Amino acid sequence: MAASYHLVRMHKSTSALLLAAALVGGPARAVTLEEVIERNTKAMGGRVAIEAIRNVEMDLHIIEPTFAVDAVYRAARSGRMRIDVSVAGKHALTEAFDGETAWQRQGDKAAATASPEGARALRRGVELPGKLFGLHELQGRGHKLELLGRENIAGRDYHALRLTMPDGYSTNLYVDPTSWLITRRRDVRPLHVDVDPTPTTIEQVSSHFRTIAGVQFAFLSVETDLKTGEELSRAIVRSIKVNAPLDGSIFKKP
Repeated sequence: MAASYHLVRMHKSTSALLLAAALVGGPARAVTLEEVIERNTKAMGGRVAIEAIRNVEMDLHIIEPTFAVDAVYRAARSGRMRIDVSVAGKHALTEAFDGETAWQRQGDKAAATASPEGARALRRGVELPGKLFGLHELQGRGHKLELLGRENIAGRDYHALRLTMPDGYSTNLYVDPTSWLITRRRDVRPLHVDVDPTPTTIEQVSSHFRTIAGVQFAFLSVETDLKTGEELSRAIVRSIKVNAPLDGSIFKKP
C-alpha cells in the first residue's frame, strides 16, 4: 500500500510539472533560418510590398570626422546605382555603377573608371537588404545565407545571420528579436575603398525606421570602428522616394 501511495504521488507530481511546462511554453525551440527570414519579411512589410519596389531615391546628409556633405542616392533592381555628393550646394563627387562597371567624377574633372574593388563595393550596396531587396530574395539572387545562432550585443539577444555574396564578401546581419528588423551589421572592409583600402571591423547600426510605400526603411545609420570605438560615418535620411520616374542614362559614364 505504501509503495502504491508513493507511486500515485510521483505520478501526480510529474503530471503537474508537465502541465506547468506546457502552460509556459516548455523549453525554447531553436528558430530556423527560414523562420527568421519569414519573420523579418513580415516585419519589413511583406513580400508583395518589398518586391514592388523597382527603384529608390534617397536624400541624405552624411557626417564623417572631417567633413559633412549632402547626397542623393539612386538605385534600381537592375543592380545599377548612382550617388551625387555636394558641399554647400556645389557638386563634389559622383559615383555610379552601370550594372557592369563603375565610374566616378570629382568636381569638374572628367569621369574616370573606378577600381574593380570600388565597383564591387557599389554593387554590394545595392544588393544588401534594406534598400531594394528583402532578406527573402537574397538566396534567389545567388547569395548564401547562414543562421549563426543567437548573439548578445548591448544586452539584446540577436538572431545572427551570415550573408556571403558571390564575390566572396561576407557580412553578419543581426535581426532584432523584438522588432524582427535588421538593426545591426558587422564586417571587415574599408570605409571608402578608393580613398583608403585598409580594412577595419565596421559595425553599422540602423534605427529610426519609417514606413514608405508599405516597407520599413531606416532613416539613420551609424558606422563605428569596433576596434577603436570611433564613429566613422553617420548617414541621416531626409526623404525617400519609391518608384519615381528614373532615366536609366544617369547610370552611364558620360
